[in-house]
Amino acid sequence: MSRRGRYVLILLVGAIVLLSVLGWLVSLRTNYLWYDSVDYTTVFSTMMWTRIGLFAVFAFAMAAWVGVNLYLAWRFRPDTWPATAEQEGLERYRELISPRAGWWIAGSAVAVGIFAGMSAQSRWETWLLFREGGEFGWEDPVLGVDAGFYIFRLPFWEFLIGFGFAAVVVGILASLGAYYLYGALRFSGSGDRMTNVARIHLSILVALFLGLKAVAYYFDRFNFTVQDNEVTNIVGGGYTEMTALINAKNALIWVSVIAALVILVFSWGFTRSLALPGAALGLVVVTAIAAGGIYPAVVRNFQVEPNRPQREGPYAQHTINGTRYAFDMENLAQETYTVASSPNAEQLETDTGTVPFTRLIDPFIVSDAFTQRQQPRSFYDFNDKLDIDRYTYTNEDGEEVTEDFVVGLRELNPDELTGEQQDWTVRHTVYTHGWGFVAAPTGDNCAGGPFFMNGVMRSDDAEAGQCEATDDFLDVEQPQVYYGLLNNDYAIVGVPEGDTPREYDRPADIAVSTEDSDDPEAEEIGSDRYTTYQGDGGVEIGSITRRLLYAWEFQEPRFLLSDQINEDSQLLYNRNVRDRVEAVAPFLTVESDPYPAVVDGEVVWIVDGYTTTNNFPYSDRVNLAQATNDTYSGSGVANQTSEEINYIRSSVKAVVSAYDGSVELYEFDEEDPILRTWNEIYGGDLVTPKADTPAELAEHFRYAQDLFKVQRNILQRYHVDESRTFIEGGEAWAAPDDPSRGNAVTQPAYYVFAQYPSQEQSYFQLTSTYVPRNRENALASLMSAYYDENGDPQLVLYDVAGGDDQSVGQVHQIITSTTDVAEELRLFQQQGTTVEWGNLLALPVGDGILYMEPMYLRRQSGGEGTTLPLLRRVAVSYGGYVGYAEGFEEAIDSVVEQYVSGAPTAVEEIEEDPDAEGEEPPDEPTDEAPTTEAPVEDPPEVAEAIDNVLTAQQAYEDAQSSGTNEEIGRALDDLFRALDELQAAREAAGE
Repeated sequence: MSRRGRYVLILLVGAIVLLSVLGWLVSLRTNYLWYDSVDYTTVFSTMMWTRIGLFAVFAFAMAAWVGVNLYLAWRFRPDTWPATAEQEGLERYRELISPRAGWWIAGSAVAVGIFAGMSAQSRWETWLLFREGGEFGWEDPVLGVDAGFYIFRLPFWEFLIGFGFAAVVVGILASLGAYYLYGALRFSGSGDRMTNVARIHLSILVALFLGLKAVAYYFDRFNFTVQDNEVTNIVGGGYTEMTALINAKNALIWVSVIAALVILVFSWGFTRSLALPGAALGLVVVTAIAAGGIYPAVVRNFQVEPNRPQREGPYAQHTINGTRYAFDMENLAQETYTVASSPNAEQLETDTGTVPFTRLIDPFIVSDAFTQRQQPRSFYDFNDKLDIDRYTYTNEDGEEVTEDFVVGLRELNPDELTGEQQDWTVRHTVYTHGWGFVAAPTGDNCAGGPFFMNGVMRSDDAEAGQCEATDDFLDVEQPQVYYGLLNNDYAIVGVPEGDTPREYDRPADIAVSTEDSDDPEAEEIGSDRYTTYQGDGGVEIGSITRRLLYAWEFQEPRFLLSDQINEDSQLLYNRNVRDRVEAVAPFLTVESDPYPAVVDGEVVWIVDGYTTTNNFPYSDRVNLAQATNDTYSGSGVANQTSEEINYIRSSVKAVVSAYDGSVELYEFDEEDPILRTWNEIYGGDLVTPKADTPAELAEHFRYAQDLFKVQRNILQRYHVDESRTFIEGGEAWAAPDDPSRGNAVTQPAYYVFAQYPSQEQSYFQLTSTYVPRNRENALASLMSAYYDENGDPQLVLYDVAGGDDQSVGQVHQIITSTTDVAEELRLFQQQGTTVEWGNLLALPVGDGILYMEPMYLRRQSGGEGTTLPLLRRVAVSYGGYVGYAEGFEEAIDSVVEQYVSGAPTAVEEIEEDPDAEGEEPPDEPTDEAPTTEAPVEDPPEVAEAIDNVLTAQQAYEDAQSSGTNEEIGRALDDLFRALDELQAAREAAGE
C-alpha cells in the first residue's frame, strides 16, 4: 500500500473511532439529563461508575497478565535458533516484531485487555449484589448454605473463575505463540523441542489451569441445588447428584490439585520426559469420565430409576418446600370447598357478598366501545385492554358506595395522526397528549354498552349522551395524559410567558364532564382548545448546546432549525410508563399490564415491580413469558421477556404520574432481601418505605397479575405437598383454555369484588380455576388472591369436592348447546352478526359454583368498517341450570325459577333433545306409512310473535344493506325485542 493509501486508511479509521466515541459521549450525556429530569441520577451514576470501574480493573488485570507472559517469552527467547525450513519461514515475522517488540507486546496486551474489560463491565449488577448482598434466612436443606450465597455471591465467584480460565488460556496461547516464533518451541528438527524456560513457564500456566479447575469443581457442588433433575424433571439435586456426583466432584478436586503439583514439581528439570505430567493430566480426564459420568449413570439406572419415589422422595420434598418459599406461596391456604350435587339456586337471591357485585362488562371487549363512544377525534384511543379498579363514592341518594369500574385513559395515539398532522412540527409540538380518565361501572349495561361516569366527552345530541353521566364522580385536577401506554413519541412543550398556547388539548365544541376551564394556560381557538404543559418532567432544551445534543441523539436536524423551540422548551421522551419504571429501577421486572387510577385528584399509573432471580436453591423454574401468556397477551398487555426464573416477589408498587411522568417507588414486600440489597446499593433511599405509602394510593393496590399467573402455573404441580404423590403426578392440574376463543390459549384471570368461602367480607380479588390434567371437562379447584384489611397478600386454593361441577370450557359448551342459545346463535350467524363471548367467570356462591358469561354482538359503527360491541345477553349457570336473558338479574331469576319448578337441568335437556347441539338431526329412513294427520299449529300468540320476528329480521337485513348506522342499530334492537316477545309467548303457551 502506498504512503497516501496508508494515510487515507488511518484517517478513515480515526474518523470512525472519533464518531463512535462522540456518539457514546452524546448518549451518555443525554441519558444523564433524562435521569436528572426524573430525579434518579443516583441510579445512573451508580451504574456508570460501576461499569467504568469494572472495565478499568479487569482490562488492566488482563492486559498486565498478557503483557507479563509475552514479555517473559520474549525476554527468555533463545539467542540462536536452528536453521530449519520451519524457522526460516518465521524469520520475516521476527524481523518485523523485534525492533519494536515493546510496542507489539503493549499493543497486544491492551487489545486483549479492552475485550476483557468490555465483558467484565456487563457484570455490573452481579458485582453490586456480591458487594452488598446479605442473607435470606432460608438455607439450602442439603448443603446448609444460605440462599443469599447462591443469589448474591456465587454468580460473581463463577464469573471470577471464568475470567481466570480465560486469562490462563490466553496466557498459554500468547506464550506458545511467542516461544514458537523465537524457536524456544519447535515441532521439527533434532534435539530438545522446548527450552527449559519455556517448559517451566508453560508448566506453571498448566498447573494454574488445573488449580482453577479444582476451585471450579468446589463451586460446581453448589450448582447441584439449582440444576434440573433428569429423573423427576424438577430443579434441585436428587439422589444421584447428592450422593454420586457430589462425591465425584470432591474426588476431582483432589485429583486436580495433585496433578497440578506433579506438573509443577517435574517442570523444574527432575526429568525432561513428559510422561509423568501427561499421566497426571490423563488421571484428571479419566477421573472425570469415570467418577463424573459412568458412576452416576450406574447409580441413576440401577438404584434410582427402579425406586424413584423412595430415592427421590426426600429431594422432591426439598423442591416442594423451596418452590413454595421462592414463589411467595409459603403461607398458601388450602381449603376444601364442598359443592352440592344439586345446590339450592335460591341462594343466589339471598347472597349479599358476591352476586350483587358480579361484573358484566368485559374490560377486553369494551375497549372498542370506549373508543367509539368517547373518541371525538380520530387520534384519541384507548388501550386494547382496559382495567378493573374499585372506587368508593357518594351516589345520588347520598349513600357511600364501593363499586368496581372499568377504567382507561383517553390517550393520544400518534399512529392515528393523518395528513398534515404527521408533519414533524405538528406531530411533536401540537399533538402532545391525550385527555381524560374514563370510567364505567362494571355492573351497568346501558343500551348494550358501558354507562360512562367519568371523563366524558359528550356530543350535543341527546341520544349519544343517554349513557353518560353529567358530572364526574371523581375530581381530576389535570386530565391531560402525557405519559401512558400508546404514545412513546417525544414531545417538545413549553412557550414563553404570554405567548399563545400551541398544544392541542381537546375539542372545545364537545361538552365534557370534567371541569378544567380554570386552566390559566388554556385558550380556545375556533372549535379546539389549546394549552401549555406546566409540569417539570421533561429535559430543558432551550440552549443551543442541548439542541445540538438531541439533534445528534435523535438524528434530527430540526432540533437546530425549528423556531418552535425556545428558552422555555422541554423535551418529553421515554413516555411509556413501563419503560420509565424499568429505567429508574433496572433491577425490577415490570408488570405487563399497568393500570391507571385517580389518587387525590391526580391521574397516575400503578405498575407492579418484581424482583426475580434464577439462582434460588431447590426451587423449580418457570418461563416468565409462557407462564404469563393468555388471551390478552400482545393485545393491550405487553409480552414478558422469555427468561427462566425460580424466585419472584411483588416487591415494589411503582407510581407514574400521567401528567408529568414523575416516578415514585413504594416498598411493598418488606421482607425481600433482593429489594433491600438494591435499595442499599442506590443509597438507601431509592424506595419509599411501605409505612410511608399514602392511604389514598394503597386503596388502589391490587394483587399483582403477573405474580398471580406465575403462581397459577407453579401450583399446577406444587399444590401437592406430599413427595410421593408429587412424583407420581396423578394429582396434577392445568389452567383451562379460554372457552371464548377458538385457539388453545390460557383463560385470563379476572378481578372480582366477591366474598368467597371462609371470608368474612367481600374483597377485591383475582381469581382463576384449574382442571385436572388430561380431563378438561371437570373443575378441580379455584384459586383466589387478594389484599386483606392490613394490605397483606393472601393466596387461597379452594379444592372443589362433592359435586359434579364442570370446567369453564364444559359450561360454555353446555350454554351454547341449550335450545334458546343455539337458536339465537344460528340466527345471528345467518344475519352475519359477530358473536363474541366475554370472559367466563366462575364464582363460589353458597354450596355451588355460579358461572356467568356475557354475550356481545358487534355491528358496524362509524362508517369505517370498525365494529361496536353491544352487550345483548347474559348467560348464567348454577347447579346445572342455565339462565339466558338480556340482563344478569333476569338470568338469575330464570335459574331460580327453573330450580323451584323442578325443571330438568340443561345437561338433562341436551341428553334428551337430539337437536340441542344446534344442528339439524339427520334424516333417517323409516318403514312407517306417512301420516295423514294435520300438523299441530302454534297458538295464535306464538304464531304472531314468529311473524314479528321474521318481519324484524327482514327489516334488519334491509337496514344492513342500505340504512344508516342509526337505522341499523334501531333495527337490531327491534329484532331483539321481537325475540324476547317470542320467548315470552312460548313460555305463556307452555311450549
